[in-house]
Amino acid sequence: MTGTARRGLVVAAVVSVLLAAWFGWSWWSAAHDDGLAVARDRDGLLSAAGNALVVLYTIDYRTGPQDVDRWLQVTTGQLGKDLGGDRQSQLDRANTTKTVATATLDQAAVTQLNSAAGTAELIAVLTVRVSTGGGAPASKLSRLTVETNRTVDGWKVSAVQAGTA
Repeated sequence: MTGTARRGLVVAAVVSVLLAAWFGWSWWSAAHDDGLAVARDRDGLLSAAGNALVVLYTIDYRTGPQDVDRWLQVTTGQLGKDLGGDRQSQLDRANTTKTVATATLDQAAVTQLNSAAGTAELIAVLTVRVSTGGGAPASKLSRLTVETNRTVDGWKVSAVQAGTA
């Protein structure tokens, strides 16, 4: 092997080692970035809160007790207490009117997130389809402001303020 070829191999090896070190450092730095942790927390919050809102706006008079149990599983704080205390009237209302309500999440966005305190607020838009007495379902667009708290079981809804679109 000639001296020029040898120098070329040494330069290529050094450049390869430097590139590998730079890519390794970049990967490590990105994996330990605080912004990444906040993004993961935000994504987990959006998923949990979106699912919880769908649960909270869904009831079928034929499965009312299970539906209300699901409401209680996705809520915390005063909202959870209020729903638990109002359980029988919710079931009676659904049975009397033969209510079937289903919700789908259209959009949601986090407006405030305090990971350290375990609190967050978001806005969401749901489409809620409601039928009563066996009639055809009517769709309603609901805009919501939602407060959540992180519990040992994950993010749960602690307050919902609704308005119509």
